[in-house]
Amino acid sequence: MRELPFGARIADSFVKKLKWETVKASDESPGVLPCLRIEEKQHQVRTQGQTKRIDFEQRPSIPGVNRLAPPAPSPPVIIKERVWVLCFDKRMTRALRRAAEVFRGRKNRPKTIFEIDGLELHVSEQAQEELKGSTIRVVNDKIVVTYDRI
Repeated sequence: MRELPFGARIADSFVKKLKWETVKASDESPGVLPCLRIEEKQHQVRTQGQTKRIDFEQRPSIPGVNRLAPPAPSPPVIIKERVWVLCFDKRMTRALRRAAEVFRGRKNRPKTIFEIDGLELHVSEQAQEELKGSTIRVVNDKIVVTYDRI
């Protein structure tokens, strides 16, 4: 387990994935910088009709249902899911690397680039705020972030 300056911890499983993904990305386009960011994915789920609880104490009016007719389609439910991903953006990499080289060895180095086992990882300031006090690990090849209780 490694501690990052902004208060997040990184598990060995994440470091292993970081190394593996960086090697794969460097083979495709050398010199890319890994960035940890959050993506929002959405997908639709169709429900099977509406089911409601019936309170028999209030004398409900129960409508008749034609079981032979096909049910009326219900609108799909949109589920939004926030997922942490490693991405490799070459345009952003050039600017970040230039800034890192300028400030290398100085105290006022950019606060968004962190060195982990000889690899540099970019975490934006917004992502740092969301990751503060969390543990980042990889489970079933997915990045999982768990937060400590406050």
